[in-house]
Parts: sequence; C-alpha cells; structure tokens
Amino acid sequence: MPNSSAQRRHPRHPLVLSILYKSKDPAPVKVGVGWTRDVSDGGACLELAEPLQPATPLSVILQTDQGSLGVEGKVVWVGGPAAVGGGTLHGVAFLDATPEQLRALWALIARKGQARQAAVRVPVKLAVLCRPKGDAGPPIQGETGDVSREGLSVHLPQLLPSATPIEITLPTRQDPLTLEARVVWVESPEARTPGQPIRHGLRFTNLSWAHELTLGLLLAELPAETAPKEGGRPHGQ
Repeated sequence: MPNSSAQRRHPRHPLVLSILYKSKDPAPVKVGVGWTRDVSDGGACLELAEPLQPATPLSVILQTDQGSLGVEGKVVWVGGPAAVGGGTLHGVAFLDATPEQLRALWALIARKGQARQAAVRVPVKLAVLCRPKGDAGPPIQGETGDVSREGLSVHLPQLLPSATPIEITLPTRQDPLTLEARVVWVESPEARTPGQPIRHGLRFTNLSWAHELTLGLLLAELPAETAPKEGGRPHGQ
C-alpha cells in the first residue's frame, strides 16, 4: 500500500471511471478493462478483472466526462478483491506525465473530485430499450443522456413514476446488454417541453461484476460521435 507521505503529495479523490489497460512486460501482454476507485495527479487505484504483478508497466486510458485520457503507469501494489465476486484492487503510479496530461488530470479533479457521487457520468447518446418489470407490452424506445457505473439518465417518450423497477437494454459491440434498474428521479413538469421526451434518472440494481465489466468496456470504447454536442447535455442522475 502507498505510504502516508505519498498520499499527502498526491491526495486521492474518489472518482469512478471506466478504464482500458495494456500491460507492457512481462510477457504475455495483457489487455483488459476495469474501473478506478480513486484518482490523483500521481496515480490511481484500479479495480481489474485479473491480478497483475507488482512493477508491471502499463498504458491506461481513462474515460472521463470530457473524453479519454491516456497515461503511462506502473503497478506499485496489488490488493485483494474489492468485494465478493468483484475485481482485484491495484495501486498504479503514473509515470512521466506530460504537462498536458497533468493539466487534464487537474481539471478532472477540479470538476469531479468534490462531487456528491463518485461515479463520473459520461455524456453519451445511445438508443436504449426500457421495459417496466412485469409489463408484457412492447419495450419503450429511448435515448441515454449520460452513463456511469451506478446508473444513467434516459430520455423516454412517456413518464415512468419514480421507484419503477425496469429492465434496460444497451447496445454493445457484441450482444445487447440488459440490466436491471430503478427510476430514482423524473424531470419536473415545469422543466418539460410539450411533445419532447421526458428525462428520467435510473440507478442500476443487482449489477454483477461481469455486467460491470461489459458496461465499463462500452464506455471505454465510446466513439467521439456518440457524445452530445456542447451545450446540449442533459443533467445526469
């Protein structure tokens, strides 16, 4: 584990971002997906699907609310599983960060480091299907506004009451990803535009580690064209 002086030099902030990583040595090279638990300008705690060896050099791409950020790093410690059935925790120190990378990290921490929710919402437009649990009718077609490890905001053509349990299906490069969620907020009547979709905030429920990895890969591989244009982003969950 990092010592207290290192923690003081690089204060850690609870930020949950999806990441892609590629190890460089020793062979064989490993490529994978995971999530951050916390981030500083000097490193991050990563939750990965499989343990890496201490001192393993790797390239890491963090998916932030303003696009991807690539950094070089080295594993400095390996911990236990984050939760039963979850991933393995790793401490990673960033190496030789450029001034531009440091500015991007500082800006990320300034924007999100004191946020009430650690899970960073990534603005993204994806076509989704929503079905209230137990409803035998056709699914409701909608579009996401942002997605995080904990939930998402979605625009729907009809109102779903708060606390409604639903199944939501997201497109991926492989098979569609169907997750369970619950409506936690609905756009207020005065904020709605007649004839326009209604914004809803959804929180995932019963999310398995396998689902979390698939969700992380979906976010980490987002093409730039899926992001909403500047000024048109909906409020998150």
